[in-house]
Amino acid sequence: MLETRTGNKLSVSSPEAANLYQNAVDLILGSESGAAQALDRALELEPEFALAAAARYYVAKDVGEPGAQAYRALAEGASLGASDWEREHVDVLIGIIDQPGATLEKTRAYIETTPADLLVVSQMAGYLLFYGGPKKLDAVLNVFESVQEALGNDWAFLARLGFAASEAGQRTRGRELLERALDLRPQALYSIHGLAHLLHDEGAAEESVKVLEDWLKVHEAGAREGQMYGHVQWHLALAEWQVGDREAAMQRYLAFCAPKTTTCGPILTLADCGGFLLRDYLQSGQASPLRTDVLEHIERVWGMMGHPFIALHLAGLYASAGDLGGLKRCEDTLSSKAAGVNRDLSLALVSALSDFVTGDYSRAAQTLAALPPSARIGIGGSNVERILVDLLETRCLAQQ
Repeated sequence: MLETRTGNKLSVSSPEAANLYQNAVDLILGSESGAAQALDRALELEPEFALAAAARYYVAKDVGEPGAQAYRALAEGASLGASDWEREHVDVLIGIIDQPGATLEKTRAYIETTPADLLVVSQMAGYLLFYGGPKKLDAVLNVFESVQEALGNDWAFLARLGFAASEAGQRTRGRELLERALDLRPQALYSIHGLAHLLHDEGAAEESVKVLEDWLKVHEAGAREGQMYGHVQWHLALAEWQVGDREAAMQRYLAFCAPKTTTCGPILTLADCGGFLLRDYLQSGQASPLRTDVLEHIERVWGMMGHPFIALHLAGLYASAGDLGGLKRCEDTLSSKAAGVNRDLSLALVSALSDFVTGDYSRAAQTLAALPPSARIGIGGSNVERILVDLLETRCLAQQ
């Protein structure tokens, strides 16, 4: 049986296992629920199914599932008896998950020969989104455009190309692509998430509320366990907050987006809780103690403090609580690291938040004004983070 996206033959004897794997890949690419269960069943039918084991590792790592390494070991062992392309897929996919920097050039070379392997392409683009530096917007868009001929009208590809185009400023093109993706697979959380990002960037909060509410009315029941379900609810909470319905937004955040209630993995969970609580603090001026689940999540991701995306959201959480001790902890941890672009940018963001909390708005504004557009892009993540930094800067200037 051929793998539907790549056109390569799968080394399995069970058609059911092959179908389960291919359906699971669709669920992964749509950030929908059920991928883990489908892959587990495929592995029951074909215990040496290398691609299914690698995909299961992908899912387990994304959500921080205990025992993820067992799937990696199974994938690597099973790949020894698989075909050349399957062995290469497993090697590159695991490499770009675990050691992306060291595997980047190998991944680029693999994509040149197997451009339709969207699981690998998507993982590499995700890495560039956070670690691609000041030129990441063009880099991510270029990755997807380079495989456009191979993937054509594939809904999961269209969603990613549309999101990348929107992030790079091509919002009309991005919206057309995202809407085509939703027409082809309307239940895909990834696709509706991309459209929510675009609407946020355009300042279309009222439209975002309607679009997301309408989508949830139809698809919520089948999306509840999806990996981006909590994040899509976060976009709706953010849009509600932007149109002035703070109470509804806060209730939605607590019900679906907080660390103890979300379906998202560790990094997206941090971004959602940090971004929401910091925005609310900047607007209301009311500091609130951090809940136990948030404090526990801070410890879960603390080791990544050196990345400015992480530093922004961790410090943002402490700022939202008026916790100067927590902000000092951030500064001390960063100061102990070797100087570098990421460390220095992280320190600047933490320093600005500390100054804002202590009322030194002029100094905070000066720190942020010194960050050029290229540095803000280098924070990582999406335009949502850059808008958050702009909001902090605007609040500093308004308070002077």
